[in-house]
Amino acid sequence: MKQAIVRLLSAALTCGFLTTGAGAATLQSGQAAYQLTLDPLGTEPFSYSDTEVYSATLVPVGTRVESDSGALLLVEVFTYSQDSGHWVLDSLLSGQSELVVRDDACLYHVSTLPGDGQGDAPLDRGIWLKAPGQDSCQPVSATGELVDEWALNLVNQAIADGLMPSALQGRDLRSPITRAQFAALTVRLYEAASGQAIPAPEEGSSPFTDTDDPEILKAYSMGFTAGSSDTIFGVQENLTREQAAVMLSAVCQALGQELSSGPDAFSDQALISPWARDSVSAMSQAGIVAGYGNGNFGPQDTAQSQACLIMALRIYQNRT
Repeated sequence: MKQAIVRLLSAALTCGFLTTGAGAATLQSGQAAYQLTLDPLGTEPFSYSDTEVYSATLVPVGTRVESDSGALLLVEVFTYSQDSGHWVLDSLLSGQSELVVRDDACLYHVSTLPGDGQGDAPLDRGIWLKAPGQDSCQPVSATGELVDEWALNLVNQAIADGLMPSALQGRDLRSPITRAQFAALTVRLYEAASGQAIPAPEEGSSPFTDTDDPEILKAYSMGFTAGSSDTIFGVQENLTREQAAVMLSAVCQALGQELSSGPDAFSDQALISPWARDSVSAMSQAGIVAGYGNGNFGPQDTAQSQACLIMALRIYQNRT
């Protein structure tokens, strides 16, 4: 079996063509295509014999890889041998729905299996993937998302408490959160903290022309969110910090948590929109939101996904 795989890999010399999109990329290998949740960082040469040197696509730790068609994958995992000075086949994972790149210790060869997922022969030559060296690696959460070092433990706690919505899974949590992703987060927060499921919306009940996402409609039905207009939700719009405070205060009220506003807490208080001032003040008083080191709140700054998870965690921990 191993010899057959090595012969297959010897044929897999063509690097996939790369196209990038908003926060994701596609690698092409023959007729097969692979979706990456994070953009590649470059390439790096490697060898698995004295005469064979190839190029692997470098991807961030936490990158998830799936077949563009939803087909199952054949994943060959290589580790570096100090004795031979080459990467050698260590294990083979057949019939995988996805690959998550966990660290820089492994080199991966990913190819697509036939429709039924049976048999050893993949349909394409596959792609080579590797995380960059440890010095350039970002921390990764317990479920494989990129996260800043300061947020790692709190994000992992939020994940353990069931607060991570599917809309954020596999994403770079250092990036801005969208209105759709935050709406899904408010639903997860309320359901986890209350122990009650929000009823699924009726089919065709969406007041918005740009979405019928059930998580958004659940958040809308609970009063956690509203549209950017009467008919548009603004699915891909980034959420601002003051908008996050308003939505989280609505979740707190639905959970029966007492809120009270206090004196102006931020140097840029005048920049907070009038409709958000009470919520920002109440969330600050409760220790849910905080300002920057310079004393500003940054109300119109985009909210980070990891920061929003941590805000949700604080509300969850305050539940009675």
